[in-house]
Amino acid sequence: MPRLYLMNCKDCKIAISTLGCKVNSYESASIIQSFEGCEIVDFSEDADIYIINTCTVTNRSDYKSRNLIRKALKKKELNPAVKIVVTGCFAQRSATEIAEMGDIDYIIDNQAKLDIAQILSGQEYCFTDIMQAKDFAFQPLSSMLDHTRAFQKIQDGCDFYCSYCAIPYGRGHSRSARFEDVISQAKLFAKQGYKEIVLGGINIGLYRDQDKDLAAVVKAMAEIPSLELIRISSIEPQLISFELIHKLRQIDKLCPHFHIALQSGSDAVLQAMGRNYDTALVREMVEELLALYPDAAIGFDVICGFPGETEAMFEQTLDFLSSLPICYLHVFSFSKRKGTPADTMPNQVNGKVKTQRAKELTALSLAKKKDYARLLKQQNPLIRGVVELSENGISESLSDHYLRVQLPQELAIGSLICVPADRVDFDLS
Repeated sequence: MPRLYLMNCKDCKIAISTLGCKVNSYESASIIQSFEGCEIVDFSEDADIYIINTCTVTNRSDYKSRNLIRKALKKKELNPAVKIVVTGCFAQRSATEIAEMGDIDYIIDNQAKLDIAQILSGQEYCFTDIMQAKDFAFQPLSSMLDHTRAFQKIQDGCDFYCSYCAIPYGRGHSRSARFEDVISQAKLFAKQGYKEIVLGGINIGLYRDQDKDLAAVVKAMAEIPSLELIRISSIEPQLISFELIHKLRQIDKLCPHFHIALQSGSDAVLQAMGRNYDTALVREMVEELLALYPDAAIGFDVICGFPGETEAMFEQTLDFLSSLPICYLHVFSFSKRKGTPADTMPNQVNGKVKTQRAKELTALSLAKKKDYARLLKQQNPLIRGVVELSENGISESLSDHYLRVQLPQELAIGSLICVPADRVDFDLS
């Protein structure tokens, strides 16, 4: 394992690179905030400390993680005083492999990643098994890195263990932030001027703090006067209960945007994936959502090329998705993850076949997005969003309906837009 060092982190130049999910982005912002008096520089520049917050969701994520580590090691070859810290899910699952790559100073487990500044300054540290983590690691965060919307992590870990997924082994068991901490963090973001908060976690639908669930969190956050929009980042289909939908419908500040981790439209594939629902439940859930949110933006994660997925099963997925009035798809080709059941399943799908299926799903996604934009123009609901870019007489925003929009006027970055759909231009690229 890496050697341990004691250093004075004040007045250091720090470069951090973040891969993967929004949870990692939130944690990277928290890591950086703990380095008081330091200068943040681009990862390509010379720095005293290089931090790589890795991801392991796909083989490509592992590759990118290793590539960033090698870049940091080249910097250290030129300056042996450079310190390299590797954390995140790839680090959690592959600590030995990382240690063998070269002179890495610290490999930090996911539960301790928020303590990196203290560890570099001398706090005692020992890499631990994430499956032993019982508490939600929390420290207040005042701002995100280069974001106009705040992302707030309220849950960590997952207990579902789907056959294709390595994330539970990198994040451990489900654990939730204290309700009081969630609301105080949201108030802090609002105080700093953030108009939108995106709620997230590894499996956010599992959020529980005694009798408080996800709906209780959204309801309490909606009572913060200066906070205008609340968005749920992603949720599992079986956790979107009718009770939850009806509770959320009462909260006007909630974005009518539901990103759902579907993964397949074939019941046989869902069963092989270890997903505890079927397409009938998903269809019923979509109908219930649209009954209460007629203009809702509903999006799905979809994996193509899962082991054993025949052409007929893929066609079932295409037909199922085509039949639903959804807004978009996030398409992924199946990626083998060492240590997961799907890694050794028979009937692995050829790479070219996976690529072709991904292209078909991507084309369907674009068609769905265009149909949805036309629907919004017809229904003409109010479109809300935080301005992310303002130049050349145009303001751009990711709307509460998840389509990117443009307004023909320059507004202050971070400000809120709220206009009828027929007055905005939708970016459908």
